[in-house]
Amino acid sequence: MPAPSCDASGEETKRMLSTSAQIRQVSASCTMGRARPCSFDDWHGSQDPVVAHEAHYPASAQGKLHSHARAQLVCATTSALDVIAGDCRWTVHPGHAAWLPGGVVHSVAGPPENTIFRSLYVRPDLAARLDGKAAVVSASPFLQDLLQRLFDIHAGHRDPALYPHLAALALDEIARAERHGEIASPRLPSPRDRRAKLICEALLDQPADRRTLEEWGKIAGASARTLERLFRDETSMSFNDWRQTCRIAAAIPKLRQGCPVKQVAWSVGYDSPSAFAATFRRVVGTNPTSAHRGH
Repeated sequence: MPAPSCDASGEETKRMLSTSAQIRQVSASCTMGRARPCSFDDWHGSQDPVVAHEAHYPASAQGKLHSHARAQLVCATTSALDVIAGDCRWTVHPGHAAWLPGGVVHSVAGPPENTIFRSLYVRPDLAARLDGKAAVVSASPFLQDLLQRLFDIHAGHRDPALYPHLAALALDEIARAERHGEIASPRLPSPRDRRAKLICEALLDQPADRRTLEEWGKIAGASARTLERLFRDETSMSFNDWRQTCRIAAAIPKLRQGCPVKQVAWSVGYDSPSAFAATFRRVVGTNPTSAHRGH
């Protein structure tokens, strides 16, 4: 890695030096290329600083609650994932990841369709230098690419000599990833089909709209069955799940501004604060009042 230039900012210089130190440490303890682990248990027990893993999640599968010593960064790649971590539950969409410190009891569940997610398991001594609290974080395109390259190395498809450099860069990206705190605004995947897209744009503009899928079908020119299939195929969410997530996404800015929960619930289409709170907890993993405390 080249030395920092004279005009580099202080923070950038610290980051580059930190990455260089991590590269040296990772190189010293790396076993990649000498004795690549064969099983999942072997990975967790290896001395490799980070281990990349790709899971092909079966349809409608619900992950079992479990924990392990290594910290885990789990990234949604093809569709949203439901992640439970302690008392929190998040819907993690592509472009985001869940950071799970070692020892945290958690589970990961896929949507009704088959999906793929990638994880990076970080050795406990290195994870101790990172955030010690479970959180939803932004997964930059660079970080996602690093995970893919590290997985390719573990699968034997890339030169193991690249491992220490990629591993150190991944640790640096995790350290710098934006944390979303208690409230992570859910990302809504946009369908490509013009009929489903018409409905989504209308709901984004008026999330409290209560029209049924049959009523939307008369406007969009498609049957309710066709529209439901389009939502599942192109967003990996049912129409109802998409609309509920849209409502919660619209509610979060209002809560951050200090608006009363009852008022916010009504403004986004709920008849009662309790129904709103139940959906809010399912989508973002915490109560609506947490948005007031955090801002």
